[in-house]
Amino acid sequence: MFAWFEGRPRVTDVLLGAVALVLFGTADLVRDGVTAALITIIFAVAIVFWRRMPGLGLAIAWVGALVQIATVDGLLVGDLLILGVVFATGLSGSRTVRWSGLVSSIAGGGVAGTRLILYAPAYGDGALVPTDPLYRGVYFVVVSGVIAAALALFWTLGVIVRSRSATAAARSERERERIVAEATLTQERERALLSREMHDLVGHALAVVIAQSDGARYAKLTDPNAETAALETINRTARSALDDVHELLQVLREPSGGSRATPGAADFESLVASVRDAGLTVTLTESPGRLPMSAAHELALYRVLQESLTNAIKHGGRGTEVDVTLDWQSDAVAFRVLTTEPAALTVPARRTELGQGLVGMHERMRLLGGTVHTGVRTVGGTGHLVEGRLPFTPAEGDR
Repeated sequence: MFAWFEGRPRVTDVLLGAVALVLFGTADLVRDGVTAALITIIFAVAIVFWRRMPGLGLAIAWVGALVQIATVDGLLVGDLLILGVVFATGLSGSRTVRWSGLVSSIAGGGVAGTRLILYAPAYGDGALVPTDPLYRGVYFVVVSGVIAAALALFWTLGVIVRSRSATAAARSERERERIVAEATLTQERERALLSREMHDLVGHALAVVIAQSDGARYAKLTDPNAETAALETINRTARSALDDVHELLQVLREPSGGSRATPGAADFESLVASVRDAGLTVTLTESPGRLPMSAAHELALYRVLQESLTNAIKHGGRGTEVDVTLDWQSDAVAFRVLTTEPAALTVPARRTELGQGLVGMHERMRLLGGTVHTGVRTVGGTGHLVEGRLPFTPAEGDR
């Protein structure tokens, strides 16, 4: 029911004015006659404009008040409607209308006090207004002050309601902006995640393919079977990468639609094997007592190792030696990838700056509370060093 009235403000205001006219107009008609009822009609019309045009409503109310002063002695029941008009001016969004309402409250109190006290119609023994000028002056101040205070009180209530509404609207707008910002941040994180996953998947596969093709091109003159073996490795690597990309895209389209498990600790050997196929010598040293981790931790560790080995392929090429060390502790795993590049490369080294892969590596560790350090090897040969530590809670691994 209330929703119906809220959706039809003009109809609601007209009904409000009609109800006010029936209630107050009838009372003034019975008590003071037709003239009083007509004045109440003016006040009822002013109430109709309280929401849409409070300034116009205030002007109409002033017309009714001036007519009342000129034609009627005393107060009317319909004068109560003026309180609603003044309340509407305090509620208005126009600064001019609001100040007009406050000035009208003070001036209205003075005008009403003047009419009721200073120009009272009759004085005598039974009169409510004393004839003594001093007492009449005191009465004037008191009556004017009370009327002005009553009007100003309703004006203040309107200002308070408006202020609270504005505060609620501002809070709602801030909440909307926060939700939009969080949604935007979530989208950016999803884009970054997709970028990292695509980089790790495709980058590693392409590095293996390039290394195999370059190696086969140089080795086929001395080993006819090298080209066939390289093509088999390229085919296997490309198919695996294609399946991984397809799975990733399917998960993005439908989060519950993925069927393949994310790579983790169980896939370290196959990762190392793929790098060996690319012509690198890889040694994996792992301490006993591997503990289960959450899928997120295993994926992060796998991707960091994958990126390190991919960079070894790109920077060192065939003949590069890679030492991978995993030290499993009670609450963390320390990892180290040290590459030793050959003194003379048969394939020119691709010395490019690390970009997206390095950023993704640090971001993965940061999100899980881990650390990773990367840099060029400074002693004991030419190569790169990647080492870090990934803390975890073993109980998280129950999956």
